[in-house]
Amino acid sequence: MQHLKSSPRQARQHIILPTLFTASAAIALATGCRSYTPRAIDLAAHREAFLAGATMPDEARDELAAAAGASLSPDAAEELALLLHPTLRVARWRAGIAQATADNAGLWADPTLGFDLTRILEGPSKGWELIGSVGLTIPVSGRLGLEKRRAESMVDAERARLALLEWETRAAARRAYMTWCAAHAACAEERAFTERLASILRLVDMLETRGELARAEARLFRIEAIEARAKLAALESELAIARTDLLRAIGLAPTTDLAFDPGAIETTVAVADEAVREHPRLAVARAEYEAAERTLELEVRRQYPDLEIGPGYGEQDGDRQFVLGLGVALPILNANRQAILEAEAAREAARVAAEAEVESLVSEALRARIALDAARIRHEAIDREILPMVEAQTEDVRRLAELGGEIDALILLDSLKRGRDARLARADAVRGMRFAEIELRTLRGPEVEPDIEPSDESASEEEHP
Repeated sequence: MQHLKSSPRQARQHIILPTLFTASAAIALATGCRSYTPRAIDLAAHREAFLAGATMPDEARDELAAAAGASLSPDAAEELALLLHPTLRVARWRAGIAQATADNAGLWADPTLGFDLTRILEGPSKGWELIGSVGLTIPVSGRLGLEKRRAESMVDAERARLALLEWETRAAARRAYMTWCAAHAACAEERAFTERLASILRLVDMLETRGELARAEARLFRIEAIEARAKLAALESELAIARTDLLRAIGLAPTTDLAFDPGAIETTVAVADEAVREHPRLAVARAEYEAAERTLELEVRRQYPDLEIGPGYGEQDGDRQFVLGLGVALPILNANRQAILEAEAAREAARVAAEAEVESLVSEALRARIALDAARIRHEAIDREILPMVEAQTEDVRRLAELGGEIDALILLDSLKRGRDARLARADAVRGMRFAEIELRTLRGPEVEPDIEPSDESASEEEHP
């Protein structure tokens, strides 16, 4: 039997190939690659936990415990909304996406491991030849520093949007609180009207029995009593809906046992006279324009090429070799023109959007001021003139009826209805004042400018050649 023996050259080739694959696997493991772990979502369990109040943070739980046995104030409702509102919670988690991008922006591209396997078919040195190489991209264009700055500007924009959402959430929670207060006032007034009408009905029945009141006139009171009960039922359902909306605006389950203060609607919402440095909407527009600037700067820089090198090692014709490959893209056909023009258009759109926000805030503030002045005039007319006259008229007619004097049933009924309508109109005027005040406060912005750290404009970066 003839034994085949490998030549030293063939033996070295058999060693090089497994060694390179082993090195490739070792490099991949050394980088600490993440592994995927599936995570199920149980929405049914979350629903039960939400209804039981088990999903809220400890800080919110402490706020509710402090309000136990008392009414939750509008200020406390705002603070709870900042902790519990579902839209805010989602926005905070999504802001983490931009932060994760910024934390990992500007990294070098992973090296590539390559192999050149050659089979020489004829000649004295025929056989397999193998050369392994590692490809690296050297970012001489300086784009990595710009990628980092752009990612940080996107984080600033997300922070600005989050600050705006928090400010608007405060306003939404207070508006929901005032809506509940107004619904409570309307329900209370209709209930009082129903009770007053019931007491008058006893008098109407007595007058009808004595023949002092026509049956047709007495029937008007009974019809009005039926309509009042139906309207009361509708207002009570509106009150229940307003309570559910208020709990939702705060971020609480609709079954939460929590008391609110219906008298809070009589308290004026403080609106600072001094102008703030920047409204959160303007902060968002400014941050988005800055992100557009950084994007354009990055796209312009990307037209300059990076240096690609590929050092390698192998064996050819029995000789060990070191090779070095160099490559660079020539920006003469593409030159990243599409991305640059898109970034320029996006920057211009961001500029126009910022200017439009300034114009909108000016118009909205004037509109809110007009609405506030109109609501105040209406409230003053009802409170100082209409209500006193209506209440005096109702009292005079009632006293005359109780004394057995001759009264006009239609005048009595009209007096009762006008009193009810005037008190409902007053409650609606107060609601209008509170809403206009909330709008003005929202448009003026917070007293302290949102804490948004700008990107470091002085950060060092590599210059392109």
